[in-house]
Amino acid sequence: MRGPLHAEPFDPAVDVIGFAYEACSFDPRLMRSGTASLVWNSARSLARAGHRVSIVTPAHGHGDYLRQRYGARESGHADTHTLALRLDPAMWPRFPDAPAPRLTTRALHVRKDDIDLYFLSDEYLDAYPNTFYPVPADEGRHLRFCKPLAFQLGGIRFVRAHFPDRRAVIHAHEPLFHYLLPAAFADDPRKRVVSAVATNHPVNTGVYRPQVSAALQSLGVDLDLDQYTDPPEGEGVLETAMRAHLAATRLDHPHRHDRHISFFSLVGDHADGIDFLCEGQRAFYTGFEATPFTPRYRQLTVARVTARNAHKAFVGGCAVSDTWLARDERAVDREGVLSSLGLDPALPVFYHAARYDVHHKGQLEMVRAIEHVLSSGRRASFLLRCVTASGADPYFQQVADAYPGHLHLAWDMVDEDTLFEQACVADYCVFPSKYELDTFLLAQGEAMACGAVPIATAQYGTSHFGHAYDIREPNATGFAVDRSFEEDDALLTEALIDRMNQAIDLFTGEPEEYARLSRNARRTARLLTWERSAAQRGAHFRALIAPHAAPPPRRADPLPRPQAAPAVQAAMGVHTGSWSISLQSADARRVTAFVPGHTADAAPLAHALRPTGDGFVGTYPGEAPAEGLALLIALPRGRYHWEVVTPAGSAHP
Repeated sequence: MRGPLHAEPFDPAVDVIGFAYEACSFDPRLMRSGTASLVWNSARSLARAGHRVSIVTPAHGHGDYLRQRYGARESGHADTHTLALRLDPAMWPRFPDAPAPRLTTRALHVRKDDIDLYFLSDEYLDAYPNTFYPVPADEGRHLRFCKPLAFQLGGIRFVRAHFPDRRAVIHAHEPLFHYLLPAAFADDPRKRVVSAVATNHPVNTGVYRPQVSAALQSLGVDLDLDQYTDPPEGEGVLETAMRAHLAATRLDHPHRHDRHISFFSLVGDHADGIDFLCEGQRAFYTGFEATPFTPRYRQLTVARVTARNAHKAFVGGCAVSDTWLARDERAVDREGVLSSLGLDPALPVFYHAARYDVHHKGQLEMVRAIEHVLSSGRRASFLLRCVTASGADPYFQQVADAYPGHLHLAWDMVDEDTLFEQACVADYCVFPSKYELDTFLLAQGEAMACGAVPIATAQYGTSHFGHAYDIREPNATGFAVDRSFEEDDALLTEALIDRMNQAIDLFTGEPEEYARLSRNARRTARLLTWERSAAQRGAHFRALIAPHAAPPPRRADPLPRPQAAPAVQAAMGVHTGSWSISLQSADARRVTAFVPGHTADAAPLAHALRPTGDGFVGTYPGEAPAEGLALLIALPRGRYHWEVVTPAGSAHP
């Protein structure tokens, strides 16, 4: 890490230049994802804390609207440059020669809430005004697909031109949209770059190495990229099993070929700080422990890069919005709200609000659990909002239609007033998200801030909410279900059924205990404020630019404790015309065997082993595979372990 900037006399205020692909959650027309909310709230909180804040972001084709609505004015920036493109021929066969589009990038300026916003505009940055993000179908067909690259290059050139002499921290959001930026400013003695990780993109997502090289060279940066290539993948039974399985886990993004390198390696080596939203996210994204991805991650170059840069990681934090926390829960009429939705106010209310994503959000397992609970005769109300513009899920709607008066299902997006009212009438909030894709989970925090007791996955990324504590502990806030990395997870469904039944019993039979959890949930969520986040980030930023400023101590969240490899006994048996696999383990919840294909290039086939009283077994016709096979073992608390079994015995990878 570079040393601090020596600015004397010491100024507690920091110049912060936000760099983000989208940033304007203050206007729904100017945002497309939760990243905008994070960027804007972080910037506002830093400005309120006395720091000098600017944001650089694309105009996304909305220049006229910015002029009309916010009085945007030309900043005077007009930069004509060639966009350095080196396209991957495997994906861009229509462009055999390297195109060299000439762009003139301009910047509109808006001053809002003591923040200077600069909206960059050119032929590429104004593409996709509806989605903001390139549509996948355009890859290989339209050069406008390179819009994110154009933003990186145009944005870097703008920062260099507009803030040439300013001592500043560049707070760049989402590494996948700024992986060039840390190296571009590595030799600038007046700038420090902090990379904020808001989304857990697969850490080995590849970027085309010749393109990275050409882009950096266009910025005057010469960087050895060979150091970031991955070693060749092995061909053993474990490696072939992982290749067959990991794509469905959302953890792995195999490179298309050896000319790709991990975007996060570039960020890890050259950023001055790496900013995570919570301690759990930092722990997860820098280790991937006890997941199906763990052995694969340890083989990757990015794992070594991340390890040697571990000292750069810190937690800047995230929060429930100030406007949400300032609202008055007592003004909400529980009976009126629930009656208007056709629900009984006397019953415990379970609440879920998220975008419609059956796998990421665990919604398939959640609706199956609700159907089971209601079909068993339990009396409860369920208020679900699964936002989508593509129409209702037929199965979800079928369940809702079968239980009128007990299940209200909505598909539309509503304003914050409505969301707040519905969160306030919730007794429980249900968030069984999977794959460790949540890095804070604002909707859960909002519901908890209104007193809803959580029933949620024990993810690292949501450990700050306290629901993974044993429910008898003084600071427990609710009920946890195990992490999941499966698309259709029967274990998760079973766990949700159990927790919902426990929750109904608690609400009706132990009201004082329910009230304790509700108070804990409200208190825990309301401690997560943007004021606190600004204090954490500001201290780290000052430590980067001032030699005598120290960062704050790291806060300890209730993270799952590291676990040793499970005690497993696995063996292959050979029989007349068949063979078998058996496993004994006191901890195993589910075991999947990856049986090698009949030909060398065939992918292994996944088979769920059958549970017995003390283990799992599977029997298969034909000859046993001489090279053995790999077992994926699901363990308590959503931990996973690979075991390789050969005719001679088993071994930990």
